[in-house]
Amino acid sequence: MAIEKIDKVATVAKFAQDKSARALKEGKQGHQQKSAQLEQLEQFRLEYEVKFGAAGGEGMAARQLQDYWLFMRKLNLAIEQQKLEVEAAGVGLGEVRDQWLADAQRTSALDHLVNIQRREQLLSRGRTEQKQSDEDTLSRRVPSKNREEYF
Repeated sequence: MAIEKIDKVATVAKFAQDKSARALKEGKQGHQQKSAQLEQLEQFRLEYEVKFGAAGGEGMAARQLQDYWLFMRKLNLAIEQQKLEVEAAGVGLGEVRDQWLADAQRTSALDHLVNIQRREQLLSRGRTEQKQSDEDTLSRRVPSKNREEYF
């Protein structure tokens, strides 16, 4: 495969790696955001329980108690739903991370191949130039009638 073709494939692989890196960054941000929301909900539940405990110590109407339990049930459902979202975001993040790793490995391998091809191309060019230089030097030293003997 010509170096130009390998170079194009390496460039495409680099774009894929960049795309997966952006997806990884977005996945991390999404996971962090969902985790922070879960933490806020749990903190709110704790604060609400403390307030209810203090208010309950002073006495509370049956309607207030019923409203509290209804609110707590909804809050607990919201927390459970948020936990599921955090878990799903974590799974998605793992998949995106795996894709980024695969893309990074492919890019690295192709970059290595491009470097090998370039070194081989330079060595070949150097050998060709050296051969030409040797022939030029030899042609200047050997009289033209004897050249056929050397080649």
